[in-house]
Amino acid sequence: MLDSVRISLKVLNAAQLALIAAGALALAWIGTAMLGAGPTADGAQRAALAGARAFAEAVDAELNGSVADARTVALLLRPEDAALGEAERSALLRDWLALNPRYSDAALIGPDGLVRAAADRRRTGSSVARQPWFARARHAGIVIATNDGDETAPFDVVLSLGMPGRAERIQLRAGPGFLDLGARLRQALDLPDTVGFTVRGADGRVLAGTPAAPWGEHRSASVPVQGGHERGSPGWIVTASAPPAAAAGGLPDGRLLILALAVVGGAAGLGYVLGGRAAQPLQRLAEGAAGPEEAAASPVREIAALSEAVSGRSQSTDAALALAGTGLDRIKGRLQTFEAMSGWTCWEIDPETRQVVWSDSDRTGTMSAPDHATDLADLAAWFEPADHALLDLTLDAARRADGPHDVVLRARAEGEEAVPEAERRVLVRFLREAGDGRRIHALSRAIEGGVSETPAGLNERRRNTVLRRVTDGIVHDFNDVLTIVQANLATLRRRHGLNPEPARLVDAALSGAERGAALTRRMLSLVRGEDEASLGTLAESDVGTTVEAALAFLQANVLRDVPVLNRVPGDLPRVLCAERILELVLLNLAVHVRDHGLYGFAVGAVADVASGPKTTSQAADPVSAKPLAEAETGLNLGLPPGSYVRLLIASGQPEPGRRAEAPSRTALETAARLLAEIGAGWRPVCDGTGEEAFVAEIWLKAAEPRAEEPVFWQPALRVLLVESDGLVRASLAEALTELGHDVVQAASGEHALARLGEDAAFDAMVADQSMPVMTGLQLAATVVERYPEIRIILASPHGHLPAAARQFLQLDKPFRPDDLAAVLSAAAPQVRAA
Repeated sequence: MLDSVRISLKVLNAAQLALIAAGALALAWIGTAMLGAGPTADGAQRAALAGARAFAEAVDAELNGSVADARTVALLLRPEDAALGEAERSALLRDWLALNPRYSDAALIGPDGLVRAAADRRRTGSSVARQPWFARARHAGIVIATNDGDETAPFDVVLSLGMPGRAERIQLRAGPGFLDLGARLRQALDLPDTVGFTVRGADGRVLAGTPAAPWGEHRSASVPVQGGHERGSPGWIVTASAPPAAAAGGLPDGRLLILALAVVGGAAGLGYVLGGRAAQPLQRLAEGAAGPEEAAASPVREIAALSEAVSGRSQSTDAALALAGTGLDRIKGRLQTFEAMSGWTCWEIDPETRQVVWSDSDRTGTMSAPDHATDLADLAAWFEPADHALLDLTLDAARRADGPHDVVLRARAEGEEAVPEAERRVLVRFLREAGDGRRIHALSRAIEGGVSETPAGLNERRRNTVLRRVTDGIVHDFNDVLTIVQANLATLRRRHGLNPEPARLVDAALSGAERGAALTRRMLSLVRGEDEASLGTLAESDVGTTVEAALAFLQANVLRDVPVLNRVPGDLPRVLCAERILELVLLNLAVHVRDHGLYGFAVGAVADVASGPKTTSQAADPVSAKPLAEAETGLNLGLPPGSYVRLLIASGQPEPGRRAEAPSRTALETAARLLAEIGAGWRPVCDGTGEEAFVAEIWLKAAEPRAEEPVFWQPALRVLLVESDGLVRASLAEALTELGHDVVQAASGEHALARLGEDAAFDAMVADQSMPVMTGLQLAATVVERYPEIRIILASPHGHLPAAARQFLQLDKPFRPDDLAAVLSAAAPQVRAA
């Protein structure tokens, strides 16, 4: 063993005072340095922010002035004056540019994009219809367009002289010195010459100034260009950078350092002297050489030895107690974990002594701490007095026979406020202890409203949760398969010119994939147990697809050997009716036909119009293919005027021997009630009693046609595709490439972050939500923080994305290449800039 180190009390005291003095001096110097450097850094930051705001306001003023200049040029050129020739207009433009040198060119452009007159003679007669800004100018009165790669003309100001897209335009091309406002602003704001300004466009290109210096060397501030009331913001960012002044402080000079050393040395000497004087009496006591005023013996040694002995015994006792309580602590920890995970509270009861030797104070409230015994009467007092006999009876049954023994008791309401009985019920399960059986273990939990009072009901809810998770996983995998099918078939049809017969087969396969997607949505709706309120929502649905899928189910499970006819055309408009509503209506009508012993079930549909309280049309009967008379269709259904899809449901004649003795009308009433909830028209022409067949009409409101704006151009994007399934990833990459985009693939969120770390020059990222380890939403949260310029698109089956994903673009799986092209068009940088 190492010998203990003996240090003199005088030396120890001197060292302590010296360290205290040195620490105080160091803190004083650090504080002085920080107080001197702080205002300097803050001043540089404030100067950068003030300069950026002033520069952005100056840019706004210059752009507004350019719009006014364009109107002046329009008055000068008089486009409506046919007597003024194009050569004369070009000469006027050159004279005007000579008076306004901050512009490099000016032109008069016709509605078709043809340059009618320009200061630059070479441009007269050329066309600008294929330039990107011309497509945006179709719908805007004023357009600020940046020019890629042209440093002499950073941007153009385009003003429409009438209705956008139908009138002439004035184009003013800014010169290279248009945005050189730095010197004027520095002089106006009294800023140092070291303050620099940079103007960046919506695409990140530098329009004026130079890129800012690194963050470690400058203080920077950025302010957007707001835009005026006549034009929107061009999406430009003004950045001002100012170098901070030299920080105050630094190393102290020699004289201050000598003074500090003198102070530390003086403190050490003072500590040495004081420590020596304090140690002399103690040293005499320890050596037995005390004076007359001190004790002859050495009590210091006795006290030290006694303290060491007591400390050793105390440590030994604490160690023994800790070791003895380890097993009990482990049991308590396991019980707490069990209660937290299961929601059950654990008790241990001795019926003979009527003592609760293990209880949970958080659950019962009136009982003592968990490691103290309490009387069973205190436990019973927590429940209603009327249930005490039931508690004793169940305890006695649990003691006499093996369990479990379940009982539902009512907890007493605390305070004057009345508590509903359904919210105060507690399920208690008693089980006799193995062995001698003298103790009884109990589990309890509160019963929530609407939950079964038995453990079977609780287990059923857990099974439903597990079933939903499993179903969600199956639907995700199935939608991935449908995505592969749709992406590859659509790419095949677009890339290769197919003959009519192969094209028909490909279209049929695509229609089957869309029907599969509808089936997955219905399966999810069934497993999730959506309530009746959600069924009544007027979601859009396709009548043909819904009826075809429903009839296949009805023939296999309800109608059996009864023939089924489908006369619904495929070109009908979509209707404002959820798929589940229409399926349930057809199911109830099929049950009505079956129970009445009618043979045959047919469904037809036609587009119709309701022009008032009566509706008329000349539709065809889907069974007999004969036109219906006007008297039969001129119904007063009370429907508002508009477009509808009219369904006719009919059966065949009653088959001998199939007629039910007392058929019920419940199914027919249910169908009528479902249609009334969504505001649909319903008319039972004949209910199928007697010798007549069943005939009924359903009027469903047609959805408004979606006005699709033509796409004039779509730029090629650099897309990062993140998908964990290799086959899905390859199919989507092929579809994106076919659309003209540059695709980089990543197999996981971690892989995508690594790709971005190497090269972050991406316009958009398409990420699958259901990826292992890191979900698509988690990846999006990281990317939007690190790379905010990348537009994020999350792909997932319909309804699978949480509410937090609403800030990103969404793509429902499975999707067609047209859907993919539309969402990527929304993510294009030009669209965001406009």
